[in-house]
Amino acid sequence: MNGGILGDPVKRRWWLAAGVCVAVAILLPFVWDHTGADLKVYRLGGAAILSDPSSLYTTRLRYISMPFTYPIFGGVVMAPVSLLPWPLAYGASIATSLVALVVIWKLSLKQFFAGRRLHPAVLIAISAASLLIEPVRETLSYGQINLLLCALVLYDVLGPKQRCGRGAWLGLAAGIKLTPLVFFGLLLVTRQWRALAHASAAFAGTVAIGFLIAPRTAYEYWTNLISDTGRIGGLAYSGNQSWNGFLIRLTGDLDGGGRLWQLVVLVTVVAGLWLSRELWRRGEELAAAAVTGLIGLFCSPVSWSHHWVWVIPLGVSLLTATQLGRRYPLPVALSWFGLFMVAPIWWPPRRGNLELSWNFVQSLAGNAYLWLTLAAALLLVFGKARTAGSVKLPAVRRNTV
Repeated sequence: MNGGILGDPVKRRWWLAAGVCVAVAILLPFVWDHTGADLKVYRLGGAAILSDPSSLYTTRLRYISMPFTYPIFGGVVMAPVSLLPWPLAYGASIATSLVALVVIWKLSLKQFFAGRRLHPAVLIAISAASLLIEPVRETLSYGQINLLLCALVLYDVLGPKQRCGRGAWLGLAAGIKLTPLVFFGLLLVTRQWRALAHASAAFAGTVAIGFLIAPRTAYEYWTNLISDTGRIGGLAYSGNQSWNGFLIRLTGDLDGGGRLWQLVVLVTVVAGLWLSRELWRRGEELAAAAVTGLIGLFCSPVSWSHHWVWVIPLGVSLLTATQLGRRYPLPVALSWFGLFMVAPIWWPPRRGNLELSWNFVQSLAGNAYLWLTLAAALLLVFGKARTAGSVKLPAVRRNTV
């Protein structure tokens, strides 16, 4: 007889840690300064769908200059949210993101704790502690949907290969926000034809819905607005952790893009999909998905820091798919997630194009997300297939993890 939760000191410590982390999660919103700004724009898009779909990309809030920038289907999904009172909508946004965060950790840790039951207290504690990770806390404070999209993609990509309709959730996620389209490349290079067909059909369905609701607006979006980066914000801002943002800060060319950027994007896509394919063949499916997510972050014209929630599956992948992580899991985990908690990208001077005058040290810190993930990718390149017992798990009893 083990005496239950209170009688087991290991379980008791985990539940205590979970309680402390949940308390931090409750207090954290009081220090946020974004107050759901992006959710307000989402609600604006949803309201436009219900009132006048043709105004979706032209309407503005008086106190927020950013317009709605996503496909029409994204506005359709947000239409019910626009009907909720603001406190309820913001609360629902945070609650949904928290559930998605738990799903992300559960799917990511499944490989790390292979053959061992993940105790709910462990999952809660880790999930709550990860609210301190900068992309996570920014996603929550802005009212963004990055955690939800990440959870949908991981659920679809890492799910059972024979599951009926596998790939459809990926297509729907891409229909809401285009960034998950990069995972079509993963399905392609790993020859997952059925899932690719489902994803393509679901995405095409979201595009068709947009044309049915507002044909002219949909045509304008897919032929013109989709490439208009001027609607997204200042590209030089340190929060833009993409190759485009880096090159703009390096060269001082505020227009961004250009031949050099296109060349770097091409190399990144080819090298990234090669690595994703190799990792998938090794059986490191989580690492393959994480690297694919990185491709999208690196190659998008704008990848705001809150888009970088993919550092969670990538961080777990370092523990399971690299020799360094297998040998020293705790130091690697603390170093990786600790750096994304302190977020060096915010240390140098920023805003008002101050980023264009960074020195070498400031540039190193201000583009830290790029350098950290490139280092992680290199470690994954030289990783080898795991052998039994290669991951040194914490010394806890089998029935308490």
